[in-house]
Amino acid sequence: MLHKLKQVKISKWISFFIFVVLIYAVQSTFFKLKNWLTDEQSLPLTSLILTGERLHITEQVVTDVLVEQENRLNFFTVEIAEIQKKLEDKPWVYSASIRKHWPDTLKIHIVEQTILASWNQKALLNRFGEIVDVVPSEKDHYVALYGEDEKSEEVLNTYVQLNQLLKPSQYRIASLSSDKRNSSELVLKNGITLKLGKEQKLERIQLFLKAFPRIAKKYEIKTVDYIDLRYDTGLAIGWKKDTAK
Repeated sequence: MLHKLKQVKISKWISFFIFVVLIYAVQSTFFKLKNWLTDEQSLPLTSLILTGERLHITEQVVTDVLVEQENRLNFFTVEIAEIQKKLEDKPWVYSASIRKHWPDTLKIHIVEQTILASWNQKALLNRFGEIVDVVPSEKDHYVALYGEDEKSEEVLNTYVQLNQLLKPSQYRIASLSSDKRNSSELVLKNGITLKLGKEQKLERIQLFLKAFPRIAKKYEIKTVDYIDLRYDTGLAIGWKKDTAK
């Protein structure tokens, strides 16, 4: 009987020892696997596929962002959200989408800003009326828009509507400004200023399109300084200095 009890105790100790060894082996294997998976040298990202139409964002710009990841450029540890944020913080980047492709490739698709106008001569406006923190250069040929920053989208929408009305004609917009009262003033590329006021801007442009051909027949266009369309009926012409009629 005593012999059997000893055998049972020995068996329990052996089982416990085997259990401890197994736990240690599993834990050791887990940590080794974890270290291997998170080691940049084990599964490094060595290939970059960059897509999207780009005029301002070069591959070097993207590479510089990736380099900031330092020892995290591993297939499992790379911070996709962080890379995306840093890319989208670039003024010329509207959006960036990033995907990993096994085993060593990072695919990044860049959508650049679509610029429609310059803004207050110190920034640009994208197609949504959002301010892009890029100073316009002299070689840019964007229409010049002016106004308060919080009204940038509204000013752009006004420009788009007015430009649509003027498209069939020979007249092109050089600049459009809007003050705090939402009163607009438009300058054509021929140098003539159109004072539109706060209301009925589209109707006033239509009035200009009807009336100006008759004005052009009677007077030299280069003598016209501005046309004030803020009247309920009719308009007023302002003449350039030394050419007043």
